[in-house]
This record gives sequence, C-alpha cells and structure tokens, in this order.
Amino acid sequence: MQYTRRKFIRTLVVSASAIATSSLLGCGGALNMNRDDSVALDSPNINFKDGSQYFPQSVVSGDPKPDSVILWTRIDIGSETDTEVLLQVATDEYFKELVVEENFTALAETDHCLKIRVTALNAGQHYYYRFVYQEDNNYYLSRTGRTKTAPTPDSDVAVKFAYVSCQDYIGRYYNNYLSILDNDDLDFIVHLGDYIYETTGDALFQSSSAKRAIEFADSEGTLTIGVGDNKSQAANSLDNYRQLYKEYRKDELLQRVHERFPMIAIWDDHEFSDDSWSDRATYLDGAADEQQTQRKKNSEIAYFEYMPIDHEQPHTQAELPSGALTIDDSYLYPNTRIYRDFRFGQHVHLAMTDFRTNRPDHILPEDAFPATVAIDQTTLNGFLLATGMPQAQVDGVIAQMSPYVNIDDALFAPYKNAFLEIFTGLYAQALLARIEMPQEEALAKAQQRAVTAIQGNLTTSYLNVVLAGAKENLPSDHPIQQLPALPETGVEQGLAFYTMGKTSLFNYLGSRYFVIKETYDLYAGYKEYMAQQQGTSIQAGFDAAQTNWLAQTFASSTSTWKFLGSSVSFSPLIFDFSANRADSGVVPLEYVLGSELLPANLKQRFYLEADQWDGFPQFKSNFVYNVLSQFGVISLGGDVHSSYVTEHQVNDSTGLRSYNFTTSSISSGTFGSFLENGMNDILSQLGDVPAEVQQMPIFFDTLVKTATKRDDIADDLVFSRMNEHGIVIVEADAEKALVTFHNIAPEVNGVDTVKQSFYDDAESFLAMVKKYPFKIENNQLVRLF
Repeated sequence: MQYTRRKFIRTLVVSASAIATSSLLGCGGALNMNRDDSVALDSPNINFKDGSQYFPQSVVSGDPKPDSVILWTRIDIGSETDTEVLLQVATDEYFKELVVEENFTALAETDHCLKIRVTALNAGQHYYYRFVYQEDNNYYLSRTGRTKTAPTPDSDVAVKFAYVSCQDYIGRYYNNYLSILDNDDLDFIVHLGDYIYETTGDALFQSSSAKRAIEFADSEGTLTIGVGDNKSQAANSLDNYRQLYKEYRKDELLQRVHERFPMIAIWDDHEFSDDSWSDRATYLDGAADEQQTQRKKNSEIAYFEYMPIDHEQPHTQAELPSGALTIDDSYLYPNTRIYRDFRFGQHVHLAMTDFRTNRPDHILPEDAFPATVAIDQTTLNGFLLATGMPQAQVDGVIAQMSPYVNIDDALFAPYKNAFLEIFTGLYAQALLARIEMPQEEALAKAQQRAVTAIQGNLTTSYLNVVLAGAKENLPSDHPIQQLPALPETGVEQGLAFYTMGKTSLFNYLGSRYFVIKETYDLYAGYKEYMAQQQGTSIQAGFDAAQTNWLAQTFASSTSTWKFLGSSVSFSPLIFDFSANRADSGVVPLEYVLGSELLPANLKQRFYLEADQWDGFPQFKSNFVYNVLSQFGVISLGGDVHSSYVTEHQVNDSTGLRSYNFTTSSISSGTFGSFLENGMNDILSQLGDVPAEVQQMPIFFDTLVKTATKRDDIADDLVFSRMNEHGIVIVEADAEKALVTFHNIAPEVNGVDTVKQSFYDDAESFLAMVKKYPFKIENNQLVRLF
C-alpha cells in the first residue's frame, strides 16, 4: 500500500462537554469494565459485554496538556472493512458523568488504529475512557483507561512521574513495570525509546522462549540479517513494524500500565534500526550501503499509528484545528519532527528530544581501513598549533601517534602487492561473514576494497601485525615470507584509524564502541573544525533547529525544574586503564591495572560507547555547558541499559549546573553483560586472558566512576549500576527534586528476574527491588542512601 500524500492515520479531535444522558445508558445502569471484571451488566434492551477480544491491545493515552490528551485503541473484529467505534470519556470510573460520547471510524488502511485528541478538558484532573463496539444489540466494551491532564502553568502543585527505556520482548518479561504500578499516584510516564525492537532473534542480544517469541507474518517483507546459521529477521515492511507493536502491546503488564497512566514518548534507534542514524541502518558495519528510506518511513508510519503521540503538534505553533487530522509524507522522513515540550504547573517543564532523525553518521566509519592515516604529521602539527598548543606539547602528542609510510612509494612496491593479495582474501572473508553472495562476487568486491585501502599513507604498526599473521598461515616458500617488517621508527607519525582502536575491517568495536579516548577526541575535534569551515557539523546530534528550540525553550522557561528527555545518555562512560588514571582505592583492581597482566594495547582510556553523546565530544561539551548547565536543566537518559548519575560542570555565568540521570532497561540485556562480551572479544585477539583480568567485570562500576576523577574530565559520574535493570521515579515541588532508581539485578539468589514472569507475584518481585534515592535542592545533589 502506498502512503504518499494519503491518509494513514487520523487523529480525530473532539471537544469535551457535559453529556446529560448517554445514548447507551438511557435505559439505566452503568458498567465499568476494569481488568478484573468478568461479568457483564445487562440493561433491559442492551447487552453489555466484555469486549477485550475486540480490543486486543487494550487502550492507551498520552501527551497530556492542561486541556487535552490523546486517546488510542485498536479494534480487531476479523474484518478488513472500516469499523465504527464509540468513545466515552467521563469524570468518574462508572461513566455516570460523561463529557464525551462520540462515534469514530477505525480505518482498515490504518490497521484499525484509532487515535483521538480530546480537547476542552479541565486541567489537573483524572478522566476515565473506554471504547465500545456494537454488534446488533450487543455492546462490547474495551478495558477502562484512566488518564490525567496536566495542571495549569500557574498551579503550585507537586508533580510525580516515572521514566523508562528499552523493553525487548523476545525471551523477556516486563517485570520492572511492577515498580510503576506500585506507585498509582504518578501523573504520567515518560518513555525514552526502544519501545519495540525491530529484530526478533538477533544473536548479539536476543534469545527467544516458547512464550516470548515473534515470527513475522509478512516473512517476504522482512530484512534478513546475517548468514548461515546466524540468520535472523528484522522488520522492514509496514506490516512487520505494525506486527511488532501489536505483539508487544498484548503484554498484560504493559497494558495495565497504559490503562492507568498517560505516556509521553519519543523513539530511539530500535523503533527503526539498531544504532541507526538518519535513514541508515548499521547491521553490516559498512560492508554494504544501508540507506533504507522507505523502511525508515514504514517505521514512522507504524509509530504514529500505534503510539499516543500528538503527531501534528510539533509541526506547528498555531492553535490546532478541530476536526480530523491526517499524516502524509510531509510528516515523514526527512520532514519528521517529534521534539516537543510539556508544562506541569509551576514546577516542571519537560522538553522531549529526537537524537536519531537528523543526527550525522558515527565519526569513525565501521568500515574504515585500520591502517589508513586520517591525519598526517604535517596536518596534525598545523592543527594543534592553530589551537594554541605550544610546539613542545605538539611534539609530545605526535610522538604518541602511529608510524606510517606512503605505500605508493616505489620502495614499498613489493609490500603493496603483498598487501593487495592479503587484504583481498581478508575482505572476501569478512564480506562472506556478513552478506550472502557468490564467492566470485565476494572476491570481486574484496579486490575493489583492497585496491581502495592499500594506497597512500598507511600505519606500519597495523600492517606489520597483519604481515606476521599472514606469514604464519602461508607456505614457507611463499614470496611474502621474504618481506621483513615495515619500519616503525625513523618515519613520520600520524593519526590512523588503528590509533583510535580500529583493528578489523568491518566492526562496531573501534568505531561505535570501545574507542581510544585521546585520539578519538583529537580526530573528532579536527573533523568538526573542518566541517565548520564549510558551515556544517559532524557532531550535531541535535540539528540546528532542534538545538535552537531547546535553548529558547529553557531560556524562556520560568518553571522551578527544567527536564530534558533524551533517548541516549549525557553521562560520560569511560574506562581508564592508563598509567595516569585516578586511583580507584580497590586493591585487586589496581593490582591488575598496574601489572603486566593487562595487555599494553589496553593501557589507555576508552569511550565505551560512541553511539551516544560521548561520540560527539565537542558538541556535547558545548551543549551541556551553554544550554543544560546554563539553565540548570536535568537530563533524563536511556538507551544504554544501565543506570548513572552525573554532575556536570557549573556554568560560570549563572552558577547553575546540569545533572544527568540515566535509567537502565525494563528488560533488555544489561550494558555490563554487553561490555563483558566485548572485552572478551578484544582480549581474545591479544592472546590468553589471565584469570585476574577475567574478573574485571566485577569492577565495571568502579572503573567508570573513577575515570571521571581525572582533572581533564569536566563531569563527575557519581553513581553507576551497569548490571541492573530498572525504572526511575521523579518527584518535584517548589523546593526539591527527588529522583529514585528502582533497580533489580538480572539474577537474585538464583532467580532470573527478567526471563521469569512475576506478573502474578508482584510482592515477591518488589521485595527484590533496590531503591537508590537522590535529591537536588539548592543546586546541590544529595545521595539519600
């Protein structure tokens, strides 16, 4: 089905007003269909019945404003035709005081989703709503939803809300939502993204179970990832993305949450594609072009159909019109805009952002040839001098760079031929490991890759490692055996991709994850400087329009507490294994770091993840200081499946500082487990791993906190839980903001807290939850545990 310039979802606008008599209840009686109700109430002429089977995704509300809210449902009567549905909204849970009763049409072409903006509501008030499907004299009722409007901007009221992130369904349960249901006085919930995961069996992080698995109905429309036994499917077609929302939203606990609280949502990457940027995926790590514009649009269509976001409001500052609204290509990529703000009384102003739609590519290409010198010695010398660095210091920096030669010099002709042969084989192997193709095609592509790579300035450090490996696997009489190592002294030194941690041809390690901090910062700064000479940026995770909007929003805000919802974290995630590291105070850890047990190549500082804000270091630093800290903004982060608290640098002009509170995942695998696997992959390339080094994951939290104690790190990460899941609850009033992490380990006393359902045993689950409360008062952070 083509959606260009066509309707694909209606947001129907209806104004609330008192309704004297319900057309359904004119014969007397009222029915509230709560989740635990099982008996229908019959009036003399009308049969009220439980209609849950016709509303399989239950009901949802979202984007609460003082006078409006979005209400959503989906009806499924097994028909491909449009379906009439009645909406009722009342001020009481028994629907005796109706303010809305109106019929709407759920269109087949929008997957029978119905999204309605209800206006003219009273501020700061709970409302109850339900949908009704009529068949003859039978009236089938959806579950009853409860929502709440925002208080007026001048209301002096306390506000309480929760925020969550990352809820992989495959093989996992949403037990952490029990902590939210245990706080029934929440005003709303913020979802920071990864509401769905586009894959159903990615071997990197997903393992399905009998009860928590999804098989795409539109199998021909899927995107196949991997080769051989490692194949898995990702959503690609509109039907694929719709199916994910339908299946996720059938989860009983997720339904209960939506039925109780309005949700304010943004997306991260998995609503489209893992570690995506713009309309590009990253599954192949640069082995092939992954620009997927229609797939990106399909993901947006499904998101706008299924999520309770007011999809028109971010595109206009004018008063929204009454009547039916439509979405067409003018609302889809590249015109997408979901960043928007909400006010809750005098004390809370929340700005929600979009990190994915307009962000640039990751600075280090996943397919960067490790040996390529990105900045030669002359250029690097001139750039550093231009920053004001003294020549002696510049010389010291250059001495830490990688030695290189111009492989095209006649002197190195035998090496060039040898490396063309070697890397043609290595590229063919790497391509066939990622993409199914005939071997002849792989060899042809590999040869092209090798020709492109083996030219110009290349670092001899990396080439010598490869040369030594080739000699080990070639016959003794092969000509390559006669080549001595390339010179690593007495030659110029520059910044190569190898110098930043890139060690393989196609990989997220050394590009999006685990990059060497010092050299990465240098390269990122140089690239940003060059881009700005052309009037562009390679680091603007928020484009100019969004950045300016945020600055203006916070500058003009009079709210006591200003919050920024970011799908990714502003906390600095660094491991420091260098000789200049701060002392952690942990004797076993310091022994390993100071010994020869840790390979020399690892005795450096690493950014753990360059897919988040650490990947744009200069832009992040400027934005935090000049926007977030200037206005005392508290940023709420997600994505990284771990929990952090960071104190950012004080802004000298205002004396204020920003704080970051990053929540872990509802269910998705923890960052600690991901890091442990990644570190093992790196260490395995360096030889046998000593037992003492294998124990490093125990100290991950200590490492990431200690890394920010260095004088050259402006921010201070004061709290870390890398191997726990959880949610966060915020309470804000005129005096203070209280932020409490509700966390739980993946396993407690031998009990799996994610792969085992506690839906019917909330008490046992909540007894295992740890709470970590923090308070901000008078611009000071206080730890309350």
